[in-house]
Amino acid sequence: MDIKILVVQLEAVKGDIDKNISKIKSLLSESKFLCADLIVLPELWTIGWDCSSFNSSCEELFSSKAYNFLKELALKYNSNIIGGSAVLRKDGEKDRNTCLVFNRSGNLISTYDKFHLFSHRGQSEGSFLEEGETPVVVKMDIGNIGLSICYDIRFPEMFRLYAFNDADLIVNMAAWPKAFTDEYVTLVKARAIENQIYLVSSCLTGKINETFDFSGNFFIVDYRGKVVASLGEEEKVLYASIDIEEMKQYRKQLPILKDTKLKYQIMEK
Repeated sequence: MDIKILVVQLEAVKGDIDKNISKIKSLLSESKFLCADLIVLPELWTIGWDCSSFNSSCEELFSSKAYNFLKELALKYNSNIIGGSAVLRKDGEKDRNTCLVFNRSGNLISTYDKFHLFSHRGQSEGSFLEEGETPVVVKMDIGNIGLSICYDIRFPEMFRLYAFNDADLIVNMAAWPKAFTDEYVTLVKARAIENQIYLVSSCLTGKINETFDFSGNFFIVDYRGKVVASLGEEEKVLYASIDIEEMKQYRKQLPILKDTKLKYQIMEK
């Protein structure tokens, strides 16, 4: 089964969701690939990565601009949407870094709250937001998709769990620092290779302020870690088509996942 994917890379305007919505509309309207099965946005495309503004920019999920815009996208392009992430709250819960997932009919079919919060290198995401409660595999008409956000990529246990729960594809939405781009590229490829799975990354690009800029350079890799399609640092929409059946045949020929032990324990000597 071939899946046609559009991935949006943009330089988010700090704290201005209306301008960022306009940017995404423009980028998609300029793309010649309008028949997509899946559209993917980056982490915090709504306001950019700026911990100090997270709480002041937070909206209620079902009345949020992000919710309404992503629903509109799904209906306009007849596409499944993995909506990057926004700072949202629901049902009186604390603010979270949340991904909204819509089907082609514009129905919200799943949410994913970032499971691992990044609070290092001078950042303090965990001081402003509450972590999610569980990883999520969402079932779509194109297959099963595992969801992850940025820092999650450093935790292979989560991605192996997705592989064991019949994920056909994993998406990582990121706001990754430009200074550590090489690390991100290596981690994405490693997660794909060790789990024999396609992995789609979507990252912010450009600057959020004078001291912090993002890597861009997002890409799609196959189940062997081979780059299927990629971008540099420009604001642009990337198109790629991936073959899920080809991946499944490869797994049959080289059944690495079946050789994984249910438990690994070190013997003390």
